Amino acid sequence: MVLNNTTGSKKSGTQTGQAIASIAVSFLAASGVLSTTFAPAQAHGNDTDHDHTEFFIGLDNLDVLNRGTYTGLDNPNYNRLTYLFAHREEDPTTNHFHGIGAYSYSGTVDSPIINSTSTNNRIPEISTKQPPLTLLPGTGIYRDRLISGLTNDEYSNLKIEPIASLKNSPELEEQYLYNSSNGRWQRSLEGATIGLQLASISSGLNIVDSAGVDILKSVGDIYTIGSGDNFSFTPTFWTDKAAPLGTYSATFKLVDLGTDNNRTAFKESGTFSLDFQVKKVPEPSAILGLGIIGLLAVSLSQLKKRTSSSLN
Repeated sequence: MVLNNTTGSKKSGTQTGQAIASIAVSFLAASGVLSTTFAPAQAHGNDTDHDHTEFFIGLDNLDVLNRGTYTGLDNPNYNRLTYLFAHREEDPTTNHFHGIGAYSYSGTVDSPIINSTSTNNRIPEISTKQPPLTLLPGTGIYRDRLISGLTNDEYSNLKIEPIASLKNSPELEEQYLYNSSNGRWQRSLEGATIGLQLASISSGLNIVDSAGVDILKSVGDIYTIGSGDNFSFTPTFWTDKAAPLGTYSATFKLVDLGTDNNRTAFKESGTFSLDFQVKKVPEPSAILGLGIIGLLAVSLSQLKKRTSSSLN
């Protein structure tokens, strides 16, 4: 009987162990520990919209405003480099760009004031009421840092390309985007050398290039991101892992450095800002620990019930 009891106990223990393992795997998968805790912070899933470039540099080709309060007035952003965000809609025929921080008017129509930015001058765009992009724990060369990176959040793909990169796209939705606003942004950047100039930055926020080298360390610094109609640049923003909680911002403008052979440079862009946040994120070990405690409690409860049942 003891043997039978021992065998029964082993069988019960095996079943309980299998149940524990099953529950553990289910818990870890559901909580995201298996898929994200030990993966790079910026790695993310299947949001195909974010696989496309979201930010572009274009040249404003609209000389006279044709909509809004200042219709009929000269466009203060004409012939200026412009930082653009691509809005891809469910109906691709309505795809379009938003100029971020473009030159704009304020005041009365009779006496307008030209501003070197606009009310839509921040990423994430103010109208969306989306919180700042969250800086997440980095890996590798970004260990002990909180960094920007691709997530499921809109605006998180910070890669920048020229409008011309869309011109020969085989995707119909990209052609609708390229041709939006009657081709307002299609002018070539040939001959231009595009520089990103730092206008202001929060203390503790830093910027690196694709190689992880710090750039734009001081206000007024300019970093060349590319020339003509064929370039790609993805900045990474970071803070120390122990940075105080809160919002961190950087403000920029685009400038054309291409003045060789007496070439006339395109006019600079309006200023625009990118907003990030450092917020409290549970440590992976804490999440795992809580999960294990929960699993043990469930398992002990099940074992107690099964033992009681077998004795009865």
